[in-house]
Amino acid sequence: MWYPGHVEKAKKQIAKHLKAVDAIVELLDARIPFTSRAYEYERLFQNKPVIFVLNKEDLADASITKRWLKHFQQKGQPVLATNLKNVNVKDFLVKRVMPFVKSKFTEKRIMIVGIPNVGKSTFINRLRGKKSLAVGNKPGVTRGVQWITAAKGLIVLDTPGILYTRLHSPSIVTKLLAVGAMPFEKMDTIEAAKSVFNLLFERYSNAPLEKRLGNPFVDFMDFLNKFSIKRGFLKAHGEVDLERGAFVFLREIADGKFGRFSYEIPEEVMTIMSKKTIKDSKEV
Repeated sequence: MWYPGHVEKAKKQIAKHLKAVDAIVELLDARIPFTSRAYEYERLFQNKPVIFVLNKEDLADASITKRWLKHFQQKGQPVLATNLKNVNVKDFLVKRVMPFVKSKFTEKRIMIVGIPNVGKSTFINRLRGKKSLAVGNKPGVTRGVQWITAAKGLIVLDTPGILYTRLHSPSIVTKLLAVGAMPFEKMDTIEAAKSVFNLLFERYSNAPLEKRLGNPFVDFMDFLNKFSIKRGFLKAHGEVDLERGAFVFLREIADGKFGRFSYEIPEEVMTIMSKKTIKDSKEV
């Protein structure tokens, strides 16, 4: 379970500022559009229009992203897909997001939300035109609430990233690990890597793993051993440093070095949601 102490404070900050905005722009990871929506938000935003932005589409399986876009559109949910690192963020907001927003103020006001490491800090930095926030691949780097003038007639409220109150499903944790949305430094790194390996193998078989490795493998430990040796991760006396290999494997999967992958599809999610409550369905 990962539930930083700042999350409750962040939820209160978000709730406090809701009346001051017209709409919510929720950044989701295009690889896990369902899991990357912190359902703490759903309860917070019941009375506000929400626009989904599937970020990091360049790291996701393009064919599956199309299915997610169609799924949300059929439900009447405003949704866009992009890679915020490679777009003009101001143009993106003005031309693609603002048409969804109706304002009661003299200028349009939107709130930006998202789970840790979904690209929110990159979004805000590019909006400002300078790297004034801490950006990296460590989840949870943005802690405060701040207003930013994005363009004439448009202001944006940035918020801290929050995860779920309870990460009660191992599959949730695995998906969050696969996209870099959970810190794994204090976890059993090899076990974390094994869970992500199994998820990728289940979805895409051994092809992308063997392509990156450059050799066939028998199972996870064989893969990790060969992967670590190939990278030169050796301890004293020539012992293979499997922990370091597992750490780098997790980083490379999250950064898209192994290829473009998506870890959930609309049909699977809908099947489970038809049988359970939203809370239970997070065990996809």
